[in-house]
Amino acid sequence: MEKRDMTPQPNRVFPCYKFIRFLSRSANRLCGPIGHDRSGLRSLGQALFWLGVIFLLGQAFWIYDGVQINRELFTANQSTIDIPLGSSVHQIGTMLEEKGLITNRKSFTWYLYLTGQQNSLKAGHYTFSPGFSFHQLLRELKKGRPVIYKVTIPEGYTIEEIGRLLSAKGLVNYERFQELLHDRVFLRSHLDEFSPVSGEGFLFPDTYEFAKGMTEEEILGIFFHRFRQVWSQVAKEAAPSGLSPVELVTLASIVEGEVKVEAERPVIAGIFHNRLRRHLLLQSCATVQYALGERKPRLLYKDLEIESPYNTYRYSGLPPTPIGNPGRASLEAALRPADTDYLYFFAKPDGAHIFSRTYQEHLKAQALVARNSD
Repeated sequence: MEKRDMTPQPNRVFPCYKFIRFLSRSANRLCGPIGHDRSGLRSLGQALFWLGVIFLLGQAFWIYDGVQINRELFTANQSTIDIPLGSSVHQIGTMLEEKGLITNRKSFTWYLYLTGQQNSLKAGHYTFSPGFSFHQLLRELKKGRPVIYKVTIPEGYTIEEIGRLLSAKGLVNYERFQELLHDRVFLRSHLDEFSPVSGEGFLFPDTYEFAKGMTEEEILGIFFHRFRQVWSQVAKEAAPSGLSPVELVTLASIVEGEVKVEAERPVIAGIFHNRLRRHLLLQSCATVQYALGERKPRLLYKDLEIESPYNTYRYSGLPPTPIGNPGRASLEAALRPADTDYLYFFAKPDGAHIFSRTYQEHLKAQALVARNSD
C-alpha cells in the first residue's frame, strides 16, 4: 500500500483532506473483489474504523498544535490585546494569531465550535504573561475585561467642548457625536419632556466611566440618563415659574456661565427671573461668549454688537437653546431663585458681583470697580 504524508497542515480547514481521498480509493479497491464476501466486508469495516480513528487523531493534533503560542512571533511586549465589542470568533482568532498568542486561527475557530464555546468570548482589554497556557487564555477571554475610561465633564462645558474631550480619548467620532446631538428624533427618544432642538444643556457635568467600544448612541444615552436622574431630584416640588422645562435648563446654563462665587447662584438666577418678567434684556455676557464661539477673558463693546440670536444684549428673552451644560447647583438656582428685587449685577476682578436695584446704582457700581482697578 502506498504511504501517505499524515503530517497536519494548519493552513487548510481539513488538514487530512489527502487522507480522506486515500480512504475513498481504498474503499473502492476493497469493495471491487469482495462482492458478497462477509469476511471482506468485515475487513473493510475494520479498516474504515482504524482509518477514522487515525483521521480524528490527526484533526485533534492539528487543533492542539494550532492553539499553542507561536514562539517565533510572540514577545512579552505584544501580550496585550484589545478585542472590540461585536467581534466575531474569526476576527478574534485573527487578532490572536497576529499577536502570536495562538499559531493558527482556523484551529482556534474549530476548537470553539467543537466545544460549543463560540459565543462565550467577550470584548475587553487583556494582558497575558509569557508563561500562559491556552486554557488560561480562553478563561480570560470568557471573563470579559472592558477597557474603562474615566472622564470628568466640567460644569458649563458646551457640547462641542465635550465632543472634543471624548474624541481626544478615542471614545467617540466627533462628527457623529455632534450629528446625534442635533437629531431631534434621537433627542426626543431620550428627552421627550423637554423636546429640545439640540442636546446642549443635557449632557450633565459629572464623572463617568465609559467602556472602550461603546457607540456614540450608548454614550449619549448615559449622559441623558444621568441628566434625567438629577432633574427629577431638583425639579421635585419646585414652585411654578412660568418657564417650560427646556427654558429652565437654558436659564440654568446662563447662570452657570455667569457665576464664579457659589453663594451668588440663586441671587443671579433671581435677577434673570426678574428681568424676564419685566421684559428687560438679559444682557448676559455668557450668552455673548457663546455667540462668539470662544471664551474671551474680557469682552469688548464691539463684541456686544455681534449679530446672533444668542446675543441677549440685542435680543429679548432667552436664547434659542442652552449655552452650555449646567451642573446641579445652577439647575437648583434656576428652579428655586432667590426672592430678590435686584435687577443688575456687575462683576468685580475677583469674580464676585455687586448687585443693584436700579440702573443708577448699577452705573455707580461700575464706576466703583473701575476706580478700584486703577
